[in-house]
Parts: sequence; C-alpha cells; structure tokens
Amino acid sequence: MDRLIVSVLFTYESSSSLDLSAAVSSSAATSITSCSPFLASVCDGNSYLNGICFQYNSTLQPVSNFTTGIQECTKRDVNLVFLFDGSSSMKSEDFELNKKFIISIMTKLSNSSIKFAAVQFSKTFKTVFDFNDYQKGVAEKKLMNEPHMNSLTNTHGAISFTLNLLLNNVSSGANPNATKALVIITDGDPSDNDDYGVIKKCDAQNVLRYIIGVGEVSLTNLYLLASKPNVSNTFRIDHYSGLQGLLDNLQNKIYNIEGSQEAHGRDRQNELSQSGFSVVYHTDMSYIFRLAGVTRELADDWFLCFRTLWLWVRWDLMTGVEFCYSSVIGRRGGVSLLFSGAPRAEHTGQVTLFIQTGNKWIVNRSIAGDQIGSYFGASLGLLDVDSDGESDFLLVGAPLYHRCGPRTEGRLYVYSLSQSFEKMLNVCESNAGRFAASVASLKDINGDGLSDVAVGAPLEDDGTGVVYIYLGDKTYGINTETSPQRISGRSVLPGLQQFGVSVVGQMDMNGDNLTDVLIGAHGGIVLLKARPVMSVSLQLSFSPKEISIRNFDCEGAAGEMFQAFNVTSCFSVSEQTNSIGSLNKNLNIALNINLDVLREMNRGFFRLHNSTSRSQQMSVPLLLKSFCSDFSVFMPKCVYDTVSPLKIRMNFSQTENILALLDIHSRTEEFVEVPFEKNCKSNSSCVADLTLDFSFINETLLVVNQAHLTVQITLKNAADDSYNTSIVMHYPEGLSFSKLDNVKSSRTSIRCGDRDIGAMNRTTCSISLPVYRSGATTVFLGMFRVSKLDYDWPNMIDMIITANSDNNGNTTDATVKRSLAVLYAVDLAISLVGEESVTFVPFSLEDREPKPLTITYKVENVGVKGLPVSVTLNMTCETAHVKIRPLSFGIRNGTQCTTLEGGHCGRFECEEFHLQTSEAVYFNLTAEVALHNMTEFQWKYSFHEFSKDFVFNITAHLDYDKSRYNQTISSLKTTMRVEFVIPPNRWLIGCIGGVGGLILLIFILVLLLKCGFFKRNRPDESEVYGNSTPEDYPLMDVTTKGNDAKKTSDGEMKTSDGEMKGSDGEMKGSDGEMKGSDGEMKGSDGEMRGSDGGESVNDRNGVIENGVKEQSLTSEGPNTGEP
Repeated sequence: MDRLIVSVLFTYESSSSLDLSAAVSSSAATSITSCSPFLASVCDGNSYLNGICFQYNSTLQPVSNFTTGIQECTKRDVNLVFLFDGSSSMKSEDFELNKKFIISIMTKLSNSSIKFAAVQFSKTFKTVFDFNDYQKGVAEKKLMNEPHMNSLTNTHGAISFTLNLLLNNVSSGANPNATKALVIITDGDPSDNDDYGVIKKCDAQNVLRYIIGVGEVSLTNLYLLASKPNVSNTFRIDHYSGLQGLLDNLQNKIYNIEGSQEAHGRDRQNELSQSGFSVVYHTDMSYIFRLAGVTRELADDWFLCFRTLWLWVRWDLMTGVEFCYSSVIGRRGGVSLLFSGAPRAEHTGQVTLFIQTGNKWIVNRSIAGDQIGSYFGASLGLLDVDSDGESDFLLVGAPLYHRCGPRTEGRLYVYSLSQSFEKMLNVCESNAGRFAASVASLKDINGDGLSDVAVGAPLEDDGTGVVYIYLGDKTYGINTETSPQRISGRSVLPGLQQFGVSVVGQMDMNGDNLTDVLIGAHGGIVLLKARPVMSVSLQLSFSPKEISIRNFDCEGAAGEMFQAFNVTSCFSVSEQTNSIGSLNKNLNIALNINLDVLREMNRGFFRLHNSTSRSQQMSVPLLLKSFCSDFSVFMPKCVYDTVSPLKIRMNFSQTENILALLDIHSRTEEFVEVPFEKNCKSNSSCVADLTLDFSFINETLLVVNQAHLTVQITLKNAADDSYNTSIVMHYPEGLSFSKLDNVKSSRTSIRCGDRDIGAMNRTTCSISLPVYRSGATTVFLGMFRVSKLDYDWPNMIDMIITANSDNNGNTTDATVKRSLAVLYAVDLAISLVGEESVTFVPFSLEDREPKPLTITYKVENVGVKGLPVSVTLNMTCETAHVKIRPLSFGIRNGTQCTTLEGGHCGRFECEEFHLQTSEAVYFNLTAEVALHNMTEFQWKYSFHEFSKDFVFNITAHLDYDKSRYNQTISSLKTTMRVEFVIPPNRWLIGCIGGVGGLILLIFILVLLLKCGFFKRNRPDESEVYGNSTPEDYPLMDVTTKGNDAKKTSDGEMKTSDGEMKGSDGEMKGSDGEMKGSDGEMKGSDGEMRGSDGGESVNDRNGVIENGVKEQSLTSEGPNTGEP
C-alpha cells in the first residue's frame, strides 16, 4: 500500500534529462534547484555535454535557468614510428613476422588519432612508409614489399634518422604539435655508439620510446634506449613468434599515449568536464558541482567547484579522481562536512570527506568501494535520523554493483558517522534496475519521529523506474526488517521513464505538516505528497471465562452442537502523523477472525450446524473513535481435546483508501486462548498417574508373511482425570499395526493412527477422548502382523509402549520396554530326484555280483529368506545278508562331504553353505551294494519262484540355525529295497512230474484190470434182455402195471408182491436187507453180498466174482407189464 500520493507533475522539454540532480533550500521561501549535465556543446567537430540548471519556487513554477560554464576545447594527435631491425642476424621468416606484427598494431588502432610511419634499419636506414603514406592507405602494401637489408645493427643512427626525417619533418606528414612515439624492434645490441646524444634529444622532445628485444639481447642496453620508466617500457621475448603475445600489452600502452596526462594532459583540463551532476544547498546558497575530468589548475594546488562564485578545494588526495560526480553537505559537532563521490576512482569508486575551514574544504578521509566497476559513490545522502541537526549516517549508492546469486544490481551502503565510518548495512532490492542510482533522506513520513530514506532505481520495470521508501532506524539508519514501500513510475504516470533518477524529500510544500518528496525523471520532476498515518489497536475478550466440559459427551453425540462462548473485538484509532488542516482521515479495514487456528480438526464454528464456518470476514469503517463487535462460537458435543485451549486469531488490513494510511507499526493481529474447565484436586493443574504394562502373547515372533503378533496392554489411571490420553507403540518397521481392542472396560473408546501420518514404526492410539477418568483400568489386545519379510530382523525385537497425557504432569513413568525372540519361517525342501536315483537293487542265484547304487537329492529354498544350510546323510552299512559300501556324497560338481567315524560308516556331514531364495543345490550319493551270508538259500529247492526282500533306510537331514530359523520338515527318509530271487527247480519239477505220471498210469491200468476191462467185450442189449423172464431178474421189477405201487402207513412203498421199498429209496426185505430172487441181500453199507457175506464187485457184464451171477439192470427192456 503506497504511503505517498502524486500531487504535481512538471516537465521542461528543452532538457532531455531534466532532473539528474536536485536540491531544496531550507529558507522560508522554498525554492528548488534542478540540474542536468546534458547540455550539448561542440569542440573541433566533436560533441560534448555540459550542464544546465533550473530554479523553481514553492508553487513549482520555473524562475530562472543558468549554465555553469562552457569549458575550453583542445585537440591532440600522436605520431608513432616503427623502427624495426633488418640486420643479418634475423631470418627471413622472422622478418616477415616482424612486418605482420606492425600491421596488427596499426589495424587495432586504426580508429584512433594516431598516425604511423615505419623505418627499417641495419647498417643503413630506409623509410618504408611515412605518415602521408599511412593517411593515403598505402602503408601496408609498402611494408609487405620491403626487402630484408641483412647487415649490421646501427640502432642509434636509426633513431637519429627517424627524428630528422620523420618525426621533425613536416613533409613526411608529421604534426609538429603531436605527441611523438617510437616502437623499436631489435634482436641484437646496438653495433654503433650514441656519439651524438640522440637519446638525450629524444628525452628533450618528449619522445616516448617502447623497446622490444628478441632473443639473446642485453636488457641493460635495451633499458638505455627506452623512455622512463625504462623497465615498464621494455619488453623481451625469446623468438619473433612471441610478438603476437605482446600485441595487447603494447596496444594499451600506445593507446594510452592519446590520453596521457604526461603527454598532453596539461593542455586538456576541462574539455570533458560536465557541471550539474550534483547540486546541494549550504547556508542558503546552492553549489553545483561538475563531473570528474576536471583537473587541477596550473598555478596552484586547489581544486575547483563553482556556481556564481568559485570555491577552491585542496587537490592533495584527488589526483586522477573524477571529482564531484555526487555531493552532499551536512554538519556534525559544529563542523560542516562535504562528501564528494568519485564512482570511477581506482576502478572501485571512492567517497571523499571534506571539512570546511574558512572558505576552504580540506580533505579529511576517503572510503573506497569493494567491487570493481560498481560505481561506488555515484549517489550520496546524509541521514539525520532523529532530526536533531546532527548528521548520523552516510548513505552511499553503488548502482552497478552486481551479485549473481540471488541476482541483484545496485547496492546501498550505510555508514555510521558516530562510530568512525563503520559500515552498518548493505541493502539490495532490484535485480536489474540500477538500484541506489539516487538516494536521499526524507522528513518523517509515518509519524514515528525518525527520518526516512528514499532510494531510486531508475531502470527498473523496463526503464520506467521505481522508488523505494525505507523507514528510519536509530541503530542502523534504515529499518530492513520492515519491507520498503515500492512506488513504480508506471503507477504514477503512464509513459514515465527513468522515474527515480534523483530524489529530494526535505520539504513541506503546502504547509499541512506532511512530508513532500520530489522525484526526478526523464524530462520532468514529480512531486509526491504524504498522507495521514493512522494508528489502530485491537483487543479481544470472551465470556464465560472457561468452556464447561459438562456439555461434552462422545457417546451418541455425533453431529450435535451447542453455543460454548462469545467473543468481543474492539478497535481504537488515533492519528500518528499529527497533520493539520481539514484532511479526511477515515480508514476502512478488512477484518478476518479464525477459530482453533493451527489445528487440522477444528473445534469451534461461527454458525450452528455448519462445520465449515471456522472463519469469518467482514469490512469495517474506522473513525477516530472505538468500535466493537460480538461473535458467537459453537462447538460439537464430541471433542477429543479438552485440555489445550481453543485459540482465536483476528487480523485486519487496510482496504483501498487514498485518504489515510494504516501505520505499519500497528499490531494488525491479535490472539486469545479460551481454556476448558478442569476438575482437579489441585486448582492449579490436573496431575494424572498413568501406569502401563504389557506382555507378548506369542512366545516368539515367527517371521512369515502375514504372521500375527498379539500384545496385551494394561492401562490404569490412579490420580486426576487424564486429558487427551494416548498410548504410543514403537515397534520394528517390519511389523504393521492392525488393531487395538479393549477386552476389559468396554466403554473405553479407542482411535488409532490419526497422529502418525507417514510413520512406519509408530502408532498412537487416543484413549477415551477427551477424558480418561480417574480410577479407570482398561486391558487392551494389540494386533500386529509381519508386513516386510525383507526387513533386517534382529535376533530380538524391542517394543516400547508409552502412555501419554496432556496434563501438566504424571507421577509415574509410563514407559515400558519388552523384548521378544525372532524366528524366521523358512521353507526348505529336500526331495529325491527320481529319474536320477536307484532305490531298487535285484539279485539272484545266478547274478550275485556287487551292484552300484546312485541317489540324487535336491535341496531347494522355496521361501523368501536366504539362510546358511548344511546337509547330513545317514545310511545303514550292513544287514544280515546285504552290505552297502558308500563311495561318495557331496554337491554335484562341487564340494564333497566328509565321512564321519566312530561307528558311523554310512554318515556324511557337509559343510555349511548359503542357500539363496529360489536356489536349488543337488547332492549325489554313490555306493556299492553286495550280498553275503546267502548259504541257506543256495540249496533251497522249490516248485515255485522264491524271493527275499532286504530293506534299509537312507536319511538326509537339513541343519540350520534353529535359534534364528523355523522349518517344519527338515529331513527325508528314503527306503531302499534289495531283492534276492530263487527261481523254480526245473529238474525237480521234471522228475516229480515223470514219477507222478507213471504212478497215475499204473493206477489207471490196475483199475481197469479190476473192472475186467481187459477180460471180454461188452454184450448186446438183445443178449441181455431177449429170453429173460421177470423171475430171472426179480431185482429189476421195479414198476407195476398201472403204476399201482402203494405206500404203507409207515411211508414205505409196497409192491403187489408184498415187497417193500424203504423210505431211503432202497428196496428192502423184511429184515431191511436188499434181496434178490435167489435170496441174496445187499448190506446196509450198500455193497452187494452173497450168502456167505463175501464182497462182490460189479463189472459191466454183471459178473460176480463168487460165482453168483447177477444181471445188469437197464432202463430199457420189454414192456410186458409183468414183473
């Protein structure tokens, strides 16, 4: 917000840059002097700038103008001759390099006022080209066509030849008033003597002589040829090829001849001087100082600054200084002080202090800049910070000071005059605007009783210009803690250029007791007027004095609100600047009030049922009196934090208003804290006594994906209510918190994780917010899971759990640390490679030679953790009938395992190796299997195949650090089967078969013989039945006519003849015997017997061995119907 306002803009068109310097008189009749150094004048065809000044009255009307003097005009030329060696000691190629070097110098200095000529010398001398040839443009051609003389080195004669025929000969084109110079190039000592005193003649005629020696030449002899200072005017190189390296150095020396004070400085004293670069008032008389370039008078040692009268100043310390570029006059300790700036002095710039003695100003001391080319001293100002008439600080501008990071252009230096010119501050603002091109002290513009400072940056904002207004400071001169006011030229007047080229601010043009500031611009001056500055104070209050906690209840109170308290804000307004007159001093401000600032979760609102109304804005007009307003504050019934007070912040700022300004020192922000009610045993503060303990439910932590760890936590509060209670759990980053449940005191509320955003090893759980009551005890179960298998788990993990409270103190240390062992769950697989392994070995009586046994095991890590592993193999070496001789066991194409002794002939132990994730290692076992003690089976004959199985086991076991790793299965048992087979005995089977067949045949023959098979043929049926009668075959009469057999009462069949058939189906007699017609009977054993009881065998013909003839029975026979 600007504190100055544009009042008047005045332009004077005849000057292209009117106000490079300005001054205001301190007399009652205020007058302004504004000067410009850019009044053009012409000297010998060249344009030069001098100065012009304008004077204005208090109404900014021009009164007069004047020039401070046009300086004399002079001009000077330089005649330079190249005298180059053409002796025989020089090679042809060196001679050509010599000529090219001369051409290079002439080309570089072709735009200067220097005219050139050239002479080749050896035993004789020859003008190669003269000054006329150079002006005609044929010098270079003549030089390149010049042949090589190839003779002696008569240097002194050549110098005499040059003086007579060139430098002092008008017909050669030489200017008699020009500065004379010689450049001598030689590779040998002079072969002649200075018999005619030619060196003295050169000194008498002020002929400048530069000597270049090439090769093994005596420097002592060269020094005799050079002009003073001999050493700096003599150059030596090893070879002519080094001439180009001397080009720049020699060029600078020749070029300096043109502006050398020693050569012709006395004839050019004020030709380039410009008056009007600075102007100051001293005892109501203005002094207009002119630019550097003014040199001392011939008659005395006094330096000149002037207006209508001439003021003489001692020259003692000012040689070569561009004096009076800037100037300022002050007073301290009753002594008048004049500070004069010379921004190009010694390349870094310089400020010189003069003390007035009578009508003379004597040099007292100087201050040098600290950066080359910074233009230190281009602007000056004196600051009387407390307006007591004593100058307190010197302000020095360096508008071309450059800094790369951060980029800035221009710097303002502040020096304390009370502490022996101690540098107090370095101030930079602009990045590319020539900051501090102008600087001036201002009368107090904000009413704090301290003088202020204006600094111009006329090229900022693309050349429109900016002026910065700094407030004063008693200690440092400028208050850098407060941002300066920035006034842009384009905001003052569109099209304005170089606004801020000069600044003056020690006047009140209209008598309203407010400071006016005069600012120069391109072609005009601008008058800015200050405005009244108003001081505003703010007070905040609230009622009631505490927020009652009786209205807070988180159980079932979601979304409910109530009015908690009221806030009152009051403003007081007063003027700071004490202006006079009928000025409008109304002030408009924008008011902003915020509740519960700096908290993410807000606890207070300005509107009921509106959780977004945590701030309120309004516009308030302030007059010269007090103004108060009230605000109601609502709060939700569920608030977790009832310990920390609710903070209210109110801030305000001035809205757009051009009538009055808000004092920058006014406190525009106010805070107030509204506390919560506390029910404590001590009225001063609540002291909780939180005790905490916890234990692990798990015996160990098994590191496997998503494995769980359970912790039981007990929390007690034995003292006052605990506010904003929390449990903080610290655990390894490989664990992830899942949940926290309460298993006792179910009404205790828990909320976890909202305070630990981004934390990987910490979880904070809020307990029973807002208050954990006195005497409460809660048991929690905390659940964690393993989330990072690649975490570098230690052997033991530590968990730290702390109970915290926002109360002022806690009587017990509620921090507990517990440790738990860690086991990695690994997944090692050992398997048999079937296609490469032999687990069955067959033997037989014919094949009982030892056989090889090969088994391949695959050990693989299918888990997510690599670990060291070793393998142990156990196998049986011998059984009752089988011997196994192990040959080797080890890693395939790798290390072989060691066979252990001590009765374990088949035990191998392998060295430990690291098995990475998804890595597999193969182990090969080779052995030899043989049979023994097989005698009992050698003579065992059998009709069928006989086999005997011998089984033995081979066990491969994985070993690892069981204190660090956990594996469910770590061994593989392989069953090996050896089979011994005895085939059937073919001889035994053949013999027994033959014998058995023979016996069977004999048996059959005997049976046939017994049956009478071999005694007679079988009879016909007609012979058997033809002439038979039933009487002859009584046993065959088994049927009756008409089928008249009858059963008796006892169930027996009775025929007509009274014979009975028994119930068993046999024909029986009365005695139960089977009888025939001859009275023969069949016994109860079913055999046919004779009367003598002899046994009878029936054959096919029915013959009885005992001589009793019996007919065979058939089913066929004559159907006579008779028995």
